[in-house]
Amino acid sequence: MIPRFAFLLFAIVALFTVGAGAAPAKKKDARPLPVATFDSVPYGLHLRQVMDVWLPEKCDSPSPAIVFIHGGGFTNGDRKDSRLADRIPKCLANGVALIAVEYRFLKDAKDVKPPVKACLDDVLAALRFIRTKAKEWNIDASKIGLTGSSAGGCASLFASLTEDNIFGIKAVYVQYPQTSLDPKEMREWIPNSKYGANLFGYSDFQTWLDNRDQVLPWIEKFSAAALLRRCTPSKAPVFFYSGPKAPPPGQLAKDPTHSGTFNDKFREIAENKGVSYKSGNHDSLIKALIK
Repeated sequence: MIPRFAFLLFAIVALFTVGAGAAPAKKKDARPLPVATFDSVPYGLHLRQVMDVWLPEKCDSPSPAIVFIHGGGFTNGDRKDSRLADRIPKCLANGVALIAVEYRFLKDAKDVKPPVKACLDDVLAALRFIRTKAKEWNIDASKIGLTGSSAGGCASLFASLTEDNIFGIKAVYVQYPQTSLDPKEMREWIPNSKYGANLFGYSDFQTWLDNRDQVLPWIEKFSAAALLRRCTPSKAPVFFYSGPKAPPPGQLAKDPTHSGTFNDKFREIAENKGVSYKSGNHDSLIKALIK
């Protein structure tokens, strides 16, 4: 009985963790990351407002750069993500810089409304800082790509579409991103959606949905789907995505926080706008920046 009980308890805890907005579990990778050209570079005053920078060998012309934004439901994770062990060497071999950014969590945003504003504002601040360093780091500011998974993907889409792509982001690659932060839209897309209330200061999804009208201006500002609907197609970057397939019609998503429906619905909006949103991977992002 004890082993079976322990197994059930573990399963319940794991399910709760995924439902709470954490990225899907990935295989552990003990390989260390390559030594950074610059480590823990501050772009703000907070402990988490830092970035690591990997630059390719000095080239005659400025290099494209990929900015990695880690996932973790805006509550955990860090810039030293194990998946970068593969990505950094690929970038450097192709003459592309990689910059991994950290940002404040929701718990660090007690005086910010809505709390997710602190996280997303940090991503924008990091991009502004990178542009100020472009000459020093020999980076081509017109060839910057963004990438991230789950919350990092959500943040990447937001940053590339905010103010009609104010940073001129050229390409984006996201994994299982939350493409909408509108509770009404999320429930229409994914009926068992339950993630996102804490981003806007609510304790549960239903309370967030009941008070949607009060936070609608924030939703319009931070939700990637809302931003995409308003974007100028010619200013939008090229988008690549990966993740699970959407569940069949009438079937609930096993992991609603990372459902493939997020990608399908976002692709529909993109196609209606004449914007490219297609299946790809990190190599697709590199190719889009160097071609």
